[in-house]
Amino acid sequence: VLFGSAMTNFGVQLLLDTLMSLGSPPTPRALDAGDEAGFTSGELTGDEETVEPTSEDFSGFVFKLQANTDPKHRDRIAYVRVCSGRFEKGLKVKHSRLRGQQLTLAQAQTLLGAERSTLDGTSYPGDVVGIPFSPGQMAIGDTLYTGSPPTSLPKS
Repeated sequence: VLFGSAMTNFGVQLLLDTLMSLGSPPTPRALDAGDEAGFTSGELTGDEETVEPTSEDFSGFVFKLQANTDPKHRDRIAYVRVCSGRFEKGLKVKHSRLRGQQLTLAQAQTLLGAERSTLDGTSYPGDVVGIPFSPGQMAIGDTLYTGSPPTSLPKS
């Protein structure tokens, strides 16, 4: 049991330190072998090829799409979880479903609750980044990556 107050900044650092020690770090992700029927949970059994979060090459997984988040514009945002490497504004990535088509992600956004702001820094494995996109360009389960060979993460 932890006790503290955010109003007086009492115990806040202890709470954050405890949450950091209890939480798990980003884990390796299995690569999609192309056999959709054989993939069930994302748990690693030890014999599949993986992408390590410490890898230098960027890979990210589109896990949610949201449209019309701004009433003044007809916008669409793809929520991408960074799986490996680092994500920085203006990163040039390849799109696995579109057979390696190159995209420049210049308008990346950070998301916090209902608020969005332009990404100014760097995002690391485990972070979620919002990417505006055109119709048909992104779908749930898409993989964005840099480097080679082509990377595709399972769509579960």
